[in-house]
Amino acid sequence: MQSELKWNLTEIFENENALENAINELYSYLDKIKQYKGKLNDGVDEIFSCYKNLEKALELHEKIYAYSMLKYHQDMSNQESIKLYKKIEALTTNFSEAESFISPEVSKISDERLEEYLKDSRMKEYEKTIRDIMKEKKHILSEEVEGVLAKYSEVFSSSENAYDIFTNTEFEFKPIKDKDGNELKMNSAIFSNYLMSKDESIRKQAFESMYSLYKKHINTITELYLTRVKTRIISSKIRNYRSSLEAATNNDDSNPEVYETLLKEVNKNLYLNHEYIDLKAKLLGKEKVHMYDVYVNTLDAQNKNIEYNDAKQTVLDALSIMGEEYVSMLKHAFENRWLDVYTNDNKMSGAYSMGVHSVHPFVLLNYINSSRDVSTIAHELGHSMHSYYASKNQNIINANYTIMVAEVASTVNEILLANYLINKETEPMKKAALINEQLDMIRATLIRQAMFAEFEKEVYSKVEAGESLTSDILNDIYYDLVKKYFGESCIIDEEIKYEWARIPHFYRCFYVYKYSTGITSAIVIASKILSGEEGYIEKYINMLSQGGAKDSLSLLRMVDVDLEKEETYEIAFEYFKNNLNELKNIIEASK
Repeated sequence: MQSELKWNLTEIFENENALENAINELYSYLDKIKQYKGKLNDGVDEIFSCYKNLEKALELHEKIYAYSMLKYHQDMSNQESIKLYKKIEALTTNFSEAESFISPEVSKISDERLEEYLKDSRMKEYEKTIRDIMKEKKHILSEEVEGVLAKYSEVFSSSENAYDIFTNTEFEFKPIKDKDGNELKMNSAIFSNYLMSKDESIRKQAFESMYSLYKKHINTITELYLTRVKTRIISSKIRNYRSSLEAATNNDDSNPEVYETLLKEVNKNLYLNHEYIDLKAKLLGKEKVHMYDVYVNTLDAQNKNIEYNDAKQTVLDALSIMGEEYVSMLKHAFENRWLDVYTNDNKMSGAYSMGVHSVHPFVLLNYINSSRDVSTIAHELGHSMHSYYASKNQNIINANYTIMVAEVASTVNEILLANYLINKETEPMKKAALINEQLDMIRATLIRQAMFAEFEKEVYSKVEAGESLTSDILNDIYYDLVKKYFGESCIIDEEIKYEWARIPHFYRCFYVYKYSTGITSAIVIASKILSGEEGYIEKYINMLSQGGAKDSLSLLRMVDVDLEKEETYEIAFEYFKNNLNELKNIIEASK
């Protein structure tokens, strides 16, 4: 394997001795931090010095953790790498314990005194952190109660752990058969591949195999899920939130109004999803599609043999609209081993970008020459550029951004790539296939995830109102939502009412809505970039450069994305509508 297509981890630490020196230095900083315990109320000098030491410790820890994780992910069978990774996990626990007193102590200082401290110019780079603590004061409990809750944290997450173990290790799905009668293995990992099969029999068998097992265990899963729901409700009440939704969105740097506006606007535009499903039925030659037909690719745009160098050039060409500086950094990333490209024995699967503040981002790929891989490169480099700009312009405390904005830059890149490929394509049906692919992505992310979010909202509302829920009630709630979201052109198969039971994200209270708001934000941003709005790219890069120095909703407002306003979602659905109409026109003209 060419070394230039693998990470150069010596950029983090030149050798193992340098790593050990960094670990020792980190422990030295942790000892310094501990000395401020009980002293943060003494004055601004103590708070500033404590945060300055924390900043240095965070920089060291990020490098140490990144080095161990990246080394491990290159070869997960290497025993030395495994040992190192486990060692650093223990160090991470020590780090958390050492700095755990800081926020509780700061929260005990009066707002008046904290406001005085923030007038000190040295505190400017820590202002966001301090203000976040001030905002959370009413939700921080006494030291004794916080200690009790911390001890119970593992118990609180036990239903999620039990669900994961139960569904991932103890479920044995009925195998399916291909057209020649050969038996095919069925499990959760390959279920989505079967649903995209051109063979309707494969899709139907996989669908029935999946949901027959969830039907069999629905009462157990219901109990696990409702335990999780009740745990979150109790925790939210203890912390003085008005609802679980307020608690969850507050932790996201968001608010319930964003959640409500999303659902309202998605419901208003469900007719577009119905139109898309109707078109899919026609392309499949059916009057109505079944639920197991929804994910099949009716127009095949896949190019299965795209060499990596061609993929690189395609990404650079597609993102050239972002300007010289942006593209120059992308080239630098490709040429300076930011990416570990090809799949390899025992290498971590999937793809990710990991920012390392004092070095640069590192991107993991498993490139197999498919068109999806090209999109993955654009996506992960979106994360990388966000991390690059944030790290370049912010200290490590302010560089880290929340999940509310984490998927925006990556999805903007994907949309820009998709539009480049669509506009470049001259063959009508290939163009149609590319448009169809983008519509499928938007539908699955914006609309389907909103359906999940609406399910969660209804469940939590009922439990908070004192209603007792059963598996039948949960099934009916979900089934009714599917009917509403998919419309008359879809046969809502009975089995789909069990789908809620196989969504692991439901164990992370009110998590899924961020997928919908993320792609909405990305569509608005990409649309403005594509329109050539003067000064907008500079405004967008400035937003990326803020990292987490501002709250997430304020960051998005910097680029004219207001998730509390209906107009934002209208832009996203107008984009969907225009693409859908173009697809219809191409298909009609080809007849």
